[in-house]
Amino acid sequence: MEMNNDFAELQELKEQFNILSEKLEKQAIINETLIKESMKKKLSYVDRTYKMYKTAFVITTPLLIALLLLYKASMVLCIFAVLSQIVEMILHRREYRKLNTKGLMSLSHIEAVERVVTFKKNFKRNGIVMLIPGIILFIAFIGLLTDYKFEIGTMIFYLIFCLLALTYEFVRSKNMFSKLDEILKQIEELKGE
Repeated sequence: MEMNNDFAELQELKEQFNILSEKLEKQAIINETLIKESMKKKLSYVDRTYKMYKTAFVITTPLLIALLLLYKASMVLCIFAVLSQIVEMILHRREYRKLNTKGLMSLSHIEAVERVVTFKKNFKRNGIVMLIPGIILFIAFIGLLTDYKFEIGTMIFYLIFCLLALTYEFVRSKNMFSKLDEILKQIEELKGE
């Protein structure tokens, strides 16, 4: 009799353990799904940033050429402006293609982490490198607009404009980097499961 009770209790414990195991397995699947959905949202932010760069390129390049020609800029300056725009777009395009936001989720954890870290490093480097022609173009454009009479009031106005543009770019880049850092954390969470 006592053996039957022990056996019944053992069976009941086994059933409870199986139910608990199923619940834990379902919870792990739900957690993984939620993490992947969150990663997709963050990656879509990166995609939107790239699309914004492409749109800005398409709009600003002809506008820049038109303004430079309107103010009778030298052909060398026009070519320099267009080439710097093209180089910047090529650098962005190359890095976004390497990151491959659509295929990132299907990679191994190590490959995904490597791609995100490499993207961040190269994006920062490209931003610093492209700052040099940007400053040159900014100074040349101010010279054209002011007929090379660098008056203090006009210079302050353009300097404030430049600082606002740089601040906007810095904040936007910082937001993207924080999204990428969150993606790295989520990749590590998925690896731990």
